[in-house]
Amino acid sequence: MVMAKNGMRVGLDLEQSSIAAVQVKPGKQHNVLTHAAIRGLPEGLVFEGEVVDSDALANELKTLWKEGGFASKRVQLGVANQKIVVRTMEFPQIDEKELRAAIEFQAQEHIPIPVDEAILDYKVLSTHVDDDGSIKQRILLVAAQREMVKQFMNVAKKAGLMIDGIDLQAFAMIRALAPKPSFIDQGAPEGTTGEVVALVNIGSGITNLVIAANGVTQFTRVINLGSEALTQSLMNHRNMPYEEADALRIQVGLAGDQPDQPGDLTLETLAEIHQSFDRACEPFSDELRRSIDYYHTQEHVGEISKLVLSGDGALTRNIAYSLSQGLHLPVEIGNPLREVSENKTKLTEVQLEWMAPRLAIAIGLALDDEG
Repeated sequence: MVMAKNGMRVGLDLEQSSIAAVQVKPGKQHNVLTHAAIRGLPEGLVFEGEVVDSDALANELKTLWKEGGFASKRVQLGVANQKIVVRTMEFPQIDEKELRAAIEFQAQEHIPIPVDEAILDYKVLSTHVDDDGSIKQRILLVAAQREMVKQFMNVAKKAGLMIDGIDLQAFAMIRALAPKPSFIDQGAPEGTTGEVVALVNIGSGITNLVIAANGVTQFTRVINLGSEALTQSLMNHRNMPYEEADALRIQVGLAGDQPDQPGDLTLETLAEIHQSFDRACEPFSDELRRSIDYYHTQEHVGEISKLVLSGDGALTRNIAYSLSQGLHLPVEIGNPLREVSENKTKLTEVQLEWMAPRLAIAIGLALDDEG
């Protein structure tokens, strides 16, 4: 990916209910966070990870850039929706030119999008020696519908921005949140030791799941459910506006291990709010369980040790506790700020820490891809 002339990298994450951007100055020893901003979006601009209203979205981006004071207009964009297909394939060890040709030739058998309507990219995940002694390469194929990608390019252009690179949100999540491979694990062949984690970015409209071993993608899935399902359930249950219901999602949330802070709410009202959110969280927990079970039925490199949450939904009170009970796995809120050692934004440390889960993908996009 091309880097802006001043060395800055800007990561941009477009979500259904908000947009987030960060600007990072990479260094050999440490990364400096120079700008970070989140802007709420009106309904109907983005839906299930796709652009719906390009003009209105471009205007919101212009405002974000102005308010955030970003120095660079060159951005790295993250995408995740149902018009992106990720598959693993296996090939003999051949040179890069031959490999690309072989992937393009075989891609149609593996993806539901016509190849001439898709943008194809790939990543070599690992190499291993087969039973017959030949060396095989395990490839991660990414196919994105060309028209969907064009919509994002169009929005950026209208906003006066230039997209330097488009990346899977899943890869950005790994850079920002996956445990770093230990010295012993680096370069280890497939099937050897290393922590396997499930990274779960809960957006308002979609949830992005990626399972990584040794920081390498093993499985990805986009689920068309997000934190808005919780907010919507309370809106319907108590007949209240979106803003009020969403504030209660963050302040009261699910039943769990964090003690309630009643404020002006009665204990009966708190219990009712918990019940509404708990009920709405069940289908979401079930979808995650099905995805994890599916991963475990495939040929995989190890059992998942924990779930790491990010995104707007990770701000839901007691979400980690609730999912750990439902999935029988340790669950924690991820901290992408571990990747930046200096805060030179106008935000205080407290503000930045609170925003961190929502900034995870944007931070991952702004980081250099070492692999």
